Amino acid sequence: MVRQAFLLCAVLGLGVASAQTPPGPFTTIEGTDSLFVGGFRRNNDVRFHYTSQRYVLEYGSKRQSSSGSGLFSNVSEFLGGGFTYKFLDLDLSFSLPQTRVLETGLQNLSQFRLSGSYSSRRWTIRGYWLQSTGLVAADGEGNFISGPTVDMLSLGLPITYYFNHRRYSFRAAAFQNEVQRRSAGSFLLRIEPFYRRLGVGNSIVPPGQDVPTKYGEQAGLKYAYAPGITLQPGFGYNWTGRDGRWFVSPMVFVGGGVAVNVYKGNSGERTNVNPEWRGSAVLNIGYNGPRWYAAIRSSYEYSYFLLDPSYFRTSDLKLGLTVGYRFNYFEKFLPVSIF
Repeated sequence: MVRQAFLLCAVLGLGVASAQTPPGPFTTIEGTDSLFVGGFRRNNDVRFHYTSQRYVLEYGSKRQSSSGSGLFSNVSEFLGGGFTYKFLDLDLSFSLPQTRVLETGLQNLSQFRLSGSYSSRRWTIRGYWLQSTGLVAADGEGNFISGPTVDMLSLGLPITYYFNHRRYSFRAAAFQNEVQRRSAGSFLLRIEPFYRRLGVGNSIVPPGQDVPTKYGEQAGLKYAYAPGITLQPGFGYNWTGRDGRWFVSPMVFVGGGVAVNVYKGNSGERTNVNPEWRGSAVLNIGYNGPRWYAAIRSSYEYSYFLLDPSYFRTSDLKLGLTVGYRFNYFEKFLPVSIF
């Protein structure tokens, strides 16, 4: 009897002890395979980031051959920060002041970026507003570069759908808001409505070369703006180690769409409907822990938009570091989700 009573007390004691064991660092997310995807008990964060950018803006014509030589890199260094709190997710970045002495004038390049996102289990929508002033454009043949008087405004609302949402976490790959506990991948689909406005303070092309036989109705181009939409299929994969604490997350998207281009040259304002082509590759590497995270982020984006016969081609290379700290809710008024 004493032995049976002792065993009963031991079993009860183990049950109480296990009930009092502190919870693990990850939470279960509804609609996912918990062996692959988990959440954090501290599911809000504040973050800081530094980014170095090399941006090339090429202006050419289909009536010429583009060698891609002599292209000019617009160089920027960004500092910024952001936060995620319940359904709110915002990031803000500014370029650091710098002046470059060029043959075509002083370049005081200034850039500003504001972005925000909302994610569900199957999709993420991330809007952005990017303003650049003082850009330099280069000829595709390498014959000239413009003065630092090109301004560009870009607004977009990309929506990304992930097919393997039960085992692949897009949020772990892109934002570190979740943890990818075991390696997994997914096909992705991105649709992006956008608006772009490009303004030219002085002519991009030197007067002797800015002729209709080469640039058509875009000779003497003063501005071009376009609403449009693109569709980009893609694929992403998360390689992880130590239960998701270390990760390598590449993603790639390639696709195209259409834009309604409104522009003004020497012959007046015109409107054309033209195709657009875009592609991007992203590689994030870092540590994703229950209290803090750090990620080296690299990306390359390419776009081609046609005015016919002239065109713009851009390439954007970024390398940056993001460090974030997680914290708990500090109020009970805001909803966790709005959907």
